[in-house]
Amino acid sequence: MQKEDFISFAQKYAQNKCSLSEKEAVEIFFQKRIEEEENTTILFSEEKRKVILDRINAKISKPKGVLRALYFKTATIAAIGIALIGMVFLFNPGQNHRTIIQSTAKGEQKTLLLPDGSQILLNANSSLSYSSDFKTNRNIILSGEAYFKVVKNPNRPFIVKSEQFETKVVGTSFTIKAYKNQSNQIKVLTGIVEVNSTENTYWKFILTKNQQLKFSKSMLPVQSFATNEDFLAWTKNTLIFTNSTLGEAAETLENKFNVSIIFDSHDLRELRITGKFKKENLNNILQSIAVVKQLEIEFITQNQIYIREKNKNDIQN
Repeated sequence: MQKEDFISFAQKYAQNKCSLSEKEAVEIFFQKRIEEEENTTILFSEEKRKVILDRINAKISKPKGVLRALYFKTATIAAIGIALIGMVFLFNPGQNHRTIIQSTAKGEQKTLLLPDGSQILLNANSSLSYSSDFKTNRNIILSGEAYFKVVKNPNRPFIVKSEQFETKVVGTSFTIKAYKNQSNQIKVLTGIVEVNSTENTYWKFILTKNQQLKFSKSMLPVQSFATNEDFLAWTKNTLIFTNSTLGEAAETLENKFNVSIIFDSHDLRELRITGKFKKENLNNILQSIAVVKQLEIEFITQNQIYIREKNKNDIQN
């Protein structure tokens, strides 16, 4: 997504003219920018913030008072996001390189071709960023999940930075799952990958074909083996849950089907399931889980689902 797209989306968002999917994409991107830049924004004085807003207002031809009020009141994600974008694009005088950001909404996947020829499949509710001089600076920041097929270049390593680890490769294929507040994973299909923990500098790993590494906060990463089929399942519209909690499964389903899942109790979120669903629709997946775990599934609206424990009298009958 280029600078012009940001401005266009922000303008449509402010005028409440974007579609539901566009609205979600904008809010996801803006929220991730807030998270990434939150330590930077406090460094700007009130005067510099005013300059940012004035420049943004000039770009999108909106009344200055409107965006200024939105920014200082933090009334909407969009206003803050626009300001953050302004920091990226407007406060790099003398620098020819710009930050390019790609993002997906819930229920969306996107295929990307990078300037060096590497390919990426970006999963739902994810975003990544890289510099416009990517051919000489092969660094990516990822939030969410993606499958990478990297073009080999021994002189310029390909580096992916995520919340819990940094991945360094020369030429290989692998997947990374790095959603915020979830266990992060990297799975290698081909080649060799070097993984360094951002939490503990002593945790360094070398992964080869069919090896995977799972990171959980404040816990020693777990290394194991799996198959290419498991690694690429999500790219082929297949969901695999292996001793996953219902809470983890719900987050996967929310991203894939663009829904919101509410549990009647926290205990239900901790129930564990194992299963494989190939090209199944949401209702079939939920009903399968409900039968195994004795649950009731209620669609409050088309996009909001409520899960509760099945009535014991109904079970006995």
